[in-house]
Amino acid sequence: MITAIWKLGKSYLVKNKVQNAFVALLVLLSALLVCTATIIVSNTGDRFDEMHMRTNGSHQILTFEKKLHDPEAVQHWWQSQQGVQTSDLMRYHTLSGIVHKGKDIPNLYMFMMETPKNIPSVDQLIVTEGKTGVEPAPGTIWIPTSMAYPVGISLGDEISIPVDGTKLELQVSAIVVDVPYGAPFSNTARVWMNHEDYETRIDGLDGGSNYLLGLRFDNYGDNLAYWHSFSSAMGTPFLESKMEFEEISAFYLIINQIVGFIMIFLGAVMLIIALLTIGFTISDGILANYRTIGVYKSLGMTSRATILPYLMQYGLLSAAAILPAFALSTVLAKMIIDLSASSLRTPGYGSAIQGLGAAVIVAIMVFALVLLFVVVYARRARAVMPAQAIRYGMSEGDSKRLLSRSNAAGSTGIRFGHLPVSAAIGLRNLLINRKGAVIMLILTMLASSVLTLGSVVLSSIGGIQGTAAQWGYDSANAASMVVNKSAFPFDEFEQTLASDSRISGFGWQGNMTAIVQSGSLASDQQNSASAPASSISLSILDGSYEELGFANLEGDHPVLRNEISIGVQVARNLNKQPGDTIDVYIAGQRVTMIVTGIYQAIANMSNSARITMEGALAVYPDFNNRDVAFINVFNPKEANAVVSDLNDRFKETASIVTQGTLLDSVYNQASAILVYPMSLMGLLFLLATFLIIYSTCRINIRLASKTYGIYKSIGMTSGRIRGAIALGIVALAFSGTIPGIVLGIFVLPVLLEMVLSGYGIVSLPVILNGGSIALAAIISVAAAFLGSWASSKVIRDTSPRILTID
Repeated sequence: MITAIWKLGKSYLVKNKVQNAFVALLVLLSALLVCTATIIVSNTGDRFDEMHMRTNGSHQILTFEKKLHDPEAVQHWWQSQQGVQTSDLMRYHTLSGIVHKGKDIPNLYMFMMETPKNIPSVDQLIVTEGKTGVEPAPGTIWIPTSMAYPVGISLGDEISIPVDGTKLELQVSAIVVDVPYGAPFSNTARVWMNHEDYETRIDGLDGGSNYLLGLRFDNYGDNLAYWHSFSSAMGTPFLESKMEFEEISAFYLIINQIVGFIMIFLGAVMLIIALLTIGFTISDGILANYRTIGVYKSLGMTSRATILPYLMQYGLLSAAAILPAFALSTVLAKMIIDLSASSLRTPGYGSAIQGLGAAVIVAIMVFALVLLFVVVYARRARAVMPAQAIRYGMSEGDSKRLLSRSNAAGSTGIRFGHLPVSAAIGLRNLLINRKGAVIMLILTMLASSVLTLGSVVLSSIGGIQGTAAQWGYDSANAASMVVNKSAFPFDEFEQTLASDSRISGFGWQGNMTAIVQSGSLASDQQNSASAPASSISLSILDGSYEELGFANLEGDHPVLRNEISIGVQVARNLNKQPGDTIDVYIAGQRVTMIVTGIYQAIANMSNSARITMEGALAVYPDFNNRDVAFINVFNPKEANAVVSDLNDRFKETASIVTQGTLLDSVYNQASAILVYPMSLMGLLFLLATFLIIYSTCRINIRLASKTYGIYKSIGMTSGRIRGAIALGIVALAFSGTIPGIVLGIFVLPVLLEMVLSGYGIVSLPVILNGGSIALAAIISVAAAFLGSWASSKVIRDTSPRILTID
């Protein structure tokens, strides 16, 4: 019995080599996707966590630019706290724009840091290229990977920075990992200078030096209690800028989470398709070997034993597919992880891949699912009746159903005589093999939906200028970031804007940190302290939110001084809706405001709020923090000229760029990273489409070989028959691409929103590119055509007599 089972299983493997190879390849692709996604998700955050731990990274970064606190007093207070480590109080001066190899790069903001004399205990720098000592040599600098890699700066390159009417020429002597300011998509970097260079070239500039302090908590969850003690000790909350750990870590994680989540979903879909295809193939195999199985059963083979050859066949095929898929998944996952976390990559460190154990479990589960489906579908072999099998080559009921399907024209109401011959042959091929047609329809729909999703994602990120407001940005034509506030001539700048006939309007925005608490803030201290509190970034606009192009998801912009618009993260945490009231601490003063709107913003992960300048001054009359001016022009085509003229006058103390320059410098990098995994997933689904359509059509052609032999014997050419089959498949594929496009535009982006909601984007701003979507549909149909055309090659290579006999 064992010998018979072995020989039968071996014959199944040898007899249909091409079909078996394609099934194995389909299982390989499915396992590759789900194992790769498992590894990516398992490593999401690991690279960052390892580097953050290795460098003893900060949980919060305090910057002192507004002269509202004594930096040394703040540092002294934090140094006296148990459970908190502090960095040195580091001096810096902000500059913007560099020239590298003759190329002007304006939208780059640099904290020119005075390198501490001692090796820092918090936020240690890790060298990736070059050598570092206590500090850079005179005339040289250390720059972070986040600045070097996107711009293409190499070790030994010289960069030129405009400073006070001259050029500061510096040579790159080391490239380092700087965790707090090294995340992807950042246009702010810390540049480390020699002490003497800083003293002679930077510290004497107008505005002097600012200060930066890093805090690392033994237990980050206790930070709010420390800040409550800070407010009590200082008599005021912290009024300068504070960067939270969530902001530091967010953009290290976002790409892997997006790619991993989509891969898991699409891998699961492809696995389901593979399992259904295996079931379809087994059903066809049982039909093809029906007489053989009947003979074996008549000779004494048990019903249970008839399943074992199929388990052997697909067990071996799956093992042969899953093992290389697992090996390939580690390589592919490492490539994607390295691409998305390139700013953390160091020689000889951080290359270890985590999550291999989870990937092994997933691979075993895939193998088990294949065997389970084999058992479920192969159970049909147990029902084979030897007498019917030997007489009909199938069950008596199947024989009658096949005969009725052969006369499908009458039963479907389709009058084949009125159709062109090629159309009639193609349509009849689909009607007779309805299960295969349904699988092919679903597959082309999914392939086109995946390609459409890739087009939508890349178009939406690449075309962010058209939807900037929906990402939480303004829609003004240009922006002026004040780099040196002490030296910037605010009055002269405003007069220049007001007198320029090309400018239609402008508005100033300032930022500060505020505190919000859930529930109502009770007047007594005890109840107030017991309510959960959190810091938010508060944007204050001296101008119209509406005119400068900001947007809300719900409600309206704040207009009155007691009105506020809050980010979706704040609304979610505090369960607020437009019309509710919210208690906010601004500059240590509690104020109750009316929520007029809710917006989403990728910046600060929507953990932010917007109020008017009037509202800020009502609480904090000394507020005079103007960070950026948003500028609108009458004719958007003149924006570049306006920016150029303004830079000629104010470039020493401000960085003035168009909105396009501002956004492209950040989001083009995201598009460049996402294009590879999205293209790979689309390619894998196209390959799966080709394989399944090839396999299904090959089965259908074998079942209808007599019919095609008759067609050839009466004079139809092989090319015409093959074209007719391909025509039917193309029509089917086209029918699948339409709902596939709808799925890719309206349904699959919801998957991204599930990931992006944690980053403050609950409704993905979609941009549709008709050309790329049409191309996705064409490619899907082309893959289906190629699969059907390749499968029908047997018609060309086989004589009519052999086809008729088969």
